Amino acid sequence: MQLHREIENLRATGAELQVIGNGAPMFIAGFRETTGYDGPLYTDPSLAVFQAAELRSGLRTVLTLGTLTRTVGALRRGFRQGRTQGSAMQQGGVLVIAPDGRVLWQHVSAGPGDNATAAEIIAAIGANT
Repeated sequence: MQLHREIENLRATGAELQVIGNGAPMFIAGFRETTGYDGPLYTDPSLAVFQAAELRSGLRTVLTLGTLTRTVGALRRGFRQGRTQGSAMQQGGVLVIAPDGRVLWQHVSAGPGDNATAAEIIAAIGANT
């Protein structure tokens, strides 16, 4: 998912994108360089935020037929996995959080490549504003 490419559409809803990774703080600059994302970016190597959001982790999230299918598709489209920076077993997700802290919408990634689309996220924001 390249949500930062849709940042203007996201901001038009009144929302702000916040990215949280799990690598060491020293990897933030490289992430910015690789992705071009220049917005708010945090890292939580302890994985406490991921656990609080009830995001998936573990070998069972990586070794699945769905992961294999998405990996082959990505390779065919020319994408290559870079060096892993952080927990390779930790899956991500997306939360739409209201200013008062309520979680209005959540996508929990089942495995690598299982990402919410920018359109889904923007629609979830729009439905809750």
